[in-house]
Amino acid sequence: MLTHINTRATIINMVMSMSTEDRVRQLHERAVRELVEAHKQRTDEPLVLAIRFDLADTQDIHLLEVLDGFPGGDDDELLVTEFEPSAQLRILGKLQLALGSPAQLASVIRRGGEQLERFRHGVVVHDDGSKRAAELKSGLGL
Repeated sequence: MLTHINTRATIINMVMSMSTEDRVRQLHERAVRELVEAHKQRTDEPLVLAIRFDLADTQDIHLLEVLDGFPGGDDDELLVTEFEPSAQLRILGKLQLALGSPAQLASVIRRGGEQLERFRHGVVVHDDGSKRAAELKSGLGL
């Protein structure tokens, strides 16, 4: 019993000593993990690659998800959508979600530009281990 109390006190002290920025970062990391995990379970549009980008933004989460079978033409722009915090998405700011197929991301890579540069400075949070994911990461320099 005493060990349990000491362990709990240690955890509370660690959380209390964390900066607000660290707590927000942990909150957002957990939200991204849960979101990506949920999307990995989908079978209608399997998740090939997920990249968190614009990491300097401490309010919003910026996430690129590449989905096999995502609708649209190969040269179409990525779909960018925004989600507010909710009971299912516990974050401080908004989720800025960019969605596309592997071919659509390959088109972004070929075209270059600001969007590509933002992705190049991101962090891979999921890759399905496929050759296609490896090629996309290579094209992004990740």
